[in-house]
Amino acid sequence: MKFDSLMFFGDNGGGDQFAFVRRLERHEVFVWDHETDSRILVAPSLERYVRSALESDGVPRLGS
Repeated sequence: MKFDSLMFFGDNGGGDQFAFVRRLERHEVFVWDHETDSRILVAPSLERYVRSALESDGVPRLGS
């Protein structure tokens, strides 16, 4: 997934950044790992990401 399609909105304090895909049909939230350049799914939607972050230590977990 290219950076052009991602909208970054936060980071985890260690260099990795959170982003969602800038397309109406896509709602997933990913984390970009700055060391490996990988994109990892962390939530199926921005709403689930925020809910998970508020219910945890601030770092959403996949499937939560």
